Amino acid sequence: MTEQGQREQVGRSSLYAELKRRNVFRVGAAYVVIGWLGLQVADVVLGFTGAPEWFGKTLIALLLLGFIPALALAWVFEVGPNGVHLDDGHGDSTTHASRLDTLTLVAVFFVVALMAWQHLGPAWRAERSAEEGQSSQATPAPAAASSKASPSMPQDGRIDTEPLQAPPGSIAVLPFTNRSAEPDTAYFVDGVHDDLLTELARNPTLTVISRTSVLEYRDTTKNLRQIGEELGVANVMEGAVQRAGQRVRINAQLIDARTDKHLWAETFDRELKPESVFEIQSEIASAIATALGQTLTSSADPVSVSALPTRNAQAYDLYLRARATREDTTERAIGPRLALYQRAVQADPSFALAMGEMAREHLNMFWYYSRRDEDREAGRQWIEKALALQPGDPQLRLAMAEYHYRAHLDYDQALAELAVAERGLPGSAEVAGLRAFIMRRAGRPDETMAALEQAVKLNPRSLSVLQTLTETSAMLGDLEASERWNARLEQLPGLPLGYGTLALLVYRSQHDGDASALRAEYERLHAALEADWDGAIAAQGLLGYLIGGDTDAFEREIDRLPDQILEDQFALHPKSLLRAQVAFLRQQPEQLRSHAEAAVREAEAIIAAHPDDYRAWMLKAHALAMLGQGDAARRAAERALATEIATRDLVLRSELQVVTMQVSGLLGEVEPLAESLERYLALPMKYWRFDGLMRLPELRQHRAHPAIQALAHRYASDGGRP
Repeated sequence: MTEQGQREQVGRSSLYAELKRRNVFRVGAAYVVIGWLGLQVADVVLGFTGAPEWFGKTLIALLLLGFIPALALAWVFEVGPNGVHLDDGHGDSTTHASRLDTLTLVAVFFVVALMAWQHLGPAWRAERSAEEGQSSQATPAPAAASSKASPSMPQDGRIDTEPLQAPPGSIAVLPFTNRSAEPDTAYFVDGVHDDLLTELARNPTLTVISRTSVLEYRDTTKNLRQIGEELGVANVMEGAVQRAGQRVRINAQLIDARTDKHLWAETFDRELKPESVFEIQSEIASAIATALGQTLTSSADPVSVSALPTRNAQAYDLYLRARATREDTTERAIGPRLALYQRAVQADPSFALAMGEMAREHLNMFWYYSRRDEDREAGRQWIEKALALQPGDPQLRLAMAEYHYRAHLDYDQALAELAVAERGLPGSAEVAGLRAFIMRRAGRPDETMAALEQAVKLNPRSLSVLQTLTETSAMLGDLEASERWNARLEQLPGLPLGYGTLALLVYRSQHDGDASALRAEYERLHAALEADWDGAIAAQGLLGYLIGGDTDAFEREIDRLPDQILEDQFALHPKSLLRAQVAFLRQQPEQLRSHAEAAVREAEAIIAAHPDDYRAWMLKAHALAMLGQGDAARRAAERALATEIATRDLVLRSELQVVTMQVSGLLGEVEPLAESLERYLALPMKYWRFDGLMRLPELRQHRAHPAIQALAHRYASDGGRP
């Protein structure tokens, strides 16, 4: 070896020795280990605090930038008995090296422990809790053993409304916590939660509580045992979603509601793309089924990538924004949702689910408000476009079932589509609820109550299901069952004005003809009604005054109406007709004629634009009868009853039959009135009973007629005593 080579070798050896003496290698190792440990801790803390994504990236960048300065400081400075000072090349760094070794080893220990906990902890806890869960199932806990039996339909048609026993495989997925620091991300979190429920509903071995029933537990202070008892489930899932930039993190944990044991837990951290979110939802659904000892059937298999609803992030975002308010079926909410779905379809013309939701919104407008052909036709066009793209999607088949039901009351077609949807979504509360509504409108009471029982098991806190149970029980003549279901309805938080007690008192007054309690409740709501006007509530108040015979109060309420016409799916009540009723009660023929003629003109204007509006035809019949034009009034009533909807919707038809009786009463045709009254009272489901009908002014005037008296002996609560 040459002299120059020897000098280079000595130089390298001396540099290595000096780096080692100055603890540069130890500082570098300690920096890497402690830095990595710090990032893991920061990751957890930032996730809980909802810090933005850039914060974590900045922390990583600072650690990387600090590595070289840390090595430089280790070279320049030395830690000795007298503190930190410049290294002059002659100090002894043995003590400092020993400290660094100890610090590094401690950090390595924590790193290993943290990695073991992250990767092995959830599986160990799930296995241990599953074993304990099996043990507890073999020997039922006192709480489970004392649970009450599920409700059933006894022979007398009454319904037991006691809480449901939690069946195996039952689960409630609570609303996810939003840990995102970005503003306006609640819709995204709710959308992920909603889609997960749909994915779980694909598994027939699970009983999944509907989103509607779990929403009230957002930010709740109730413990899991109480939530499980209220919803009738054995298991509760909690979760959190953090959306930051182009990343999404979802934490989920499954807990036994009876024992608070963790059955499963996992954290998912993915790129923010629609397919990533759908993959996470499928993985969670599969993990839950496994944790509960259930198996995934073919209908519950995770969706393939080719079957994803959309790959367009903008379209998916707009879709979630629209669906965030879909429980609000008011007219002011439907329009903005339609606009969002339209933009989603423009962003992704193949987004079939968004088209299906557009169809449902048009049907909402038709069903609840307009009854106009243009809304019905728009619903048909959008659902057909959607099914052309995704013919096997169960959510779209559910939307098609709604179209057949709401647009045409084609019960057979609706039930056929519902059967297809149910194969893909066997645990869907929407499927169970829609079946109940179809059976009800078709006039099939036994099947209605059986379907409602299934619906309330899957959606025990649903306003629409509980309201339908309250109403249908009253229509079947069981006011006690109606009161029990109403008691559950009254327990719901944020119950809209007019639901609950007011509606129940309407049913009772239609039964027994005593409207005093209804009038008192309506007057109690006066102030709230003035602040938040609702035409349906006003109509209930007017009915109370009409049945109660309080003409002055009836007229005052007409003057308070902000709209010229009250309308719902059953009838049109323009102010002109209401004022004509006042004139009839006060026996004022001139005023009666003037207002009735105005009502006829309003009805004819509506019929000119919408010739199949049964409500307008029945309005015309009522007004013509007030004018004594019998033939024209009867033809108008017959035309109303002959419309497609009136011939198929037996609930609605029963109400139209009441108006035909009012027409007969106004015309003085008592024998036809008695025949119509007898046919009506023979219906299995109806709002009115004999005593209530006899409080309507048009019928009350004929109470003493022998034909009516004969019916009173059979149907009146007092046996027809004078």
